[in-house]
Amino acid sequence: MKNLEVIRPKALSKILSVSLPTLWRMEQRGDLPKRVSISERAVGWLKSDIEEWLESKKIEA
Repeated sequence: MKNLEVIRPKALSKILSVSLPTLWRMEQRGDLPKRVSISERAVGWLKSDIEEWLESKKIEA
């Protein structure tokens, strides 16, 4: 079963060492995993999806 912990945008921008606008641009380009809705106005990314994505980026480098 996937880890259902959610990383909010501000926390993800810190993890990736990018600004929030850069995070949104990365998402628009399709460079991030699909985000999830937490509520009507709140979004985030599953921690497990981000970990897999980062691992795949490490392999590409």
